[in-house]
Amino acid sequence: MSSKRQSHAQRRVSVPDRLPLAQMAPDEVRRWIHETRAALQQKMAREQAYLERRAARGVCTPTDEAYVSDQALEADLLALLDEMEQGLEGWSWLCH
Repeated sequence: MSSKRQSHAQRRVSVPDRLPLAQMAPDEVRRWIHETRAALQQKMAREQAYLERRAARGVCTPTDEAYVSDQALEADLLALLDEMEQGLEGWSWLCH
């Protein structure tokens, strides 16, 4: 991979600047859950709109199929965030 392509690939992936969940207070974890849920829902909506535009044009590529598969994974992650939020008070590993 050329250094220009490698540099571009490295810029696309960034590590969130946050504490590990175990080091956050419950209200911080709750805020993180809300922010992450909103971002994931926006991502899913963008992907769905993209897939609908492509389908309307009769286009379906392996990338489109991967996005369809990703939607199921993203829905599962949303459910996980919901479960985390519901069980937040009972998770002793989150308490300091």
